[in-house]
Amino acid sequence: MSLETTLAQLRARFPNALNDVSEFRGETRVTIPRDALLDLARFLRDECAPRFPMLLDITALDWLPREPRLEVLYYFLAIPSNTRLRVRVLVSSTDANVPSLTALWEGANFYEREVYDLFGITFTNHPFLHRILLPDSTEGHPLRKDHPLGYEPVEFTHTYAEIQPEKPNAVAPPKPKQLLGSVRGEMVAIPVGLPDPKTPWSAEDSDTLLINMGPHHPSTHGVLRVALEVDGERIINALPDIGYLHTGIEKNAEYKTYLKAIPLFDRMDYLGTLFNNLAYVLAVEKLMEVDVPERAQIARVILCEVQRIQSHLVAVGSQAMDIGAVTVMTYAFREREIALDIFEMVAGARMMMSYFRFGGLAQDLPLGFSDAVRGFIQMIPGRLKEYEDLLNKNPIWLERTRGIAEYTKADALAYGVTGPMLRATGINWDLRKAHPYSGYEQYDFDVPVGTRAKADVLECYYMRMAEMRQSIRIIEQALAKLEKTKGQPYITSNRKIAPPPKHELQTSMESLIHHFKLWTEGITPPVGYAYAAVESPRGELGMLVSSNGNNMPHRVRVRTPSFANLQILPLISKGYYIADLVGIIAMTDIILGDVDR
Repeated sequence: MSLETTLAQLRARFPNALNDVSEFRGETRVTIPRDALLDLARFLRDECAPRFPMLLDITALDWLPREPRLEVLYYFLAIPSNTRLRVRVLVSSTDANVPSLTALWEGANFYEREVYDLFGITFTNHPFLHRILLPDSTEGHPLRKDHPLGYEPVEFTHTYAEIQPEKPNAVAPPKPKQLLGSVRGEMVAIPVGLPDPKTPWSAEDSDTLLINMGPHHPSTHGVLRVALEVDGERIINALPDIGYLHTGIEKNAEYKTYLKAIPLFDRMDYLGTLFNNLAYVLAVEKLMEVDVPERAQIARVILCEVQRIQSHLVAVGSQAMDIGAVTVMTYAFREREIALDIFEMVAGARMMMSYFRFGGLAQDLPLGFSDAVRGFIQMIPGRLKEYEDLLNKNPIWLERTRGIAEYTKADALAYGVTGPMLRATGINWDLRKAHPYSGYEQYDFDVPVGTRAKADVLECYYMRMAEMRQSIRIIEQALAKLEKTKGQPYITSNRKIAPPPKHELQTSMESLIHHFKLWTEGITPPVGYAYAAVESPRGELGMLVSSNGNNMPHRVRVRTPSFANLQILPLISKGYYIADLVGIIAMTDIILGDVDR
């Protein structure tokens, strides 16, 4: 079924609610009043044909000085029919509130807190509407246009002891025990309904303890703090506390020209920097309707698949190390070095490459590139077999992964989980197949999916191992295509987008003018916004680039997979042991730069 069918159903069910239906750069946007949001969202999830079981993103735009000033954007996905719909709600700066969708999608929780934190939009009936990335003491909301670009010190999180009575002999009023749920700043506590402390204790009573895991724990894969409520060694509740690595990349992008913003995005997912760059340049290319030469498309595919392999190597190696198989980690990092050597050969940098450009590449691929990549993919299969020989029949590995952190398809959809974690539940969803970009439709490869009723730590490991083998298939085909493009252009000939070749500057005044204007003023896309997404090693990485007609982005919204995937941690960790949590975090394969941005 097409999107037109969905729109027809919405018009029939909500005849007075669809204020505007518009299409721009291949994306349909529906504007509705906020009073209709809950009913329309419930209809999309439960009654519409096709149904939209996944809420991919919630974000906002600020159009100061226009009123209504704020634009809240919801992005819905119907996986079986491959249909996407963006819904817009306009609110004024003096009445900035909309209903919360957390009762319909658990994954709306983090997104709404982020919009509240950065834009100051209130979501009524949200269960825990507190800042998520910034200190509680922060004044203002930094993604509003009247908030200056500045830097604030980050405070350490208070400990549980700091909210106890100041005088050691003082008697505190009786309270239920609480799970601390703040980010840095003022402590916020979540009651968990435990017995009154005055109740006499007996050995039969189940008592709980509140402890912090992180933010500097080696197994949290970055500066993640998990506030744990435990009964002995068993986890009763777990609350991720993020923001320790927040760098304000989205805000900083508003103060750069489109080209100069590219290096900012390298720093998000530092194991998938090329995916960050690719999503951004694809969105700008979509906004400006730019064609990309075939050689550049092939090079993008090869480099991204090499990086997918090196990212999965780190994921598998670090997961094995967290569970005790240190040998696999050392082997995986050994193979990763070869991938980093390829990146250094191409761009001069091993991790933060900033190699992709609007319309193509920064420069052509160097001599020896194909041989280096071919040597890499010939080496990997034997090394993967070596890992599997160490792990797949290891009874300790199987005991600590099979049946740990189980979750269903419905859980993954409700939390907006994508990537290997979604496919481990048996859902066949990969953007390289569903929404091909950079010519992926030309390649023959399979999408690994889970075969069990519930995904778990072990199934996610299987997914990443299988995906590395499929990446090798793609690279082999791409290398054959690359040989046929020798001597062909690696960047668009559109002089409004890409600078002219340097040899033209000596003989052409027009080329010199284009060069001068591009490097001093930059490009100026038309007014509007475009969304582009890629299948990163962690799932759907999407960029919403909004233009107001100037040479700097009006807004760059990054829908990062780690941010969404982390939300499911409280669900999948309950009932397991503290020792299991390190493997559960590793299963999500989060990158904290991707989470915090």
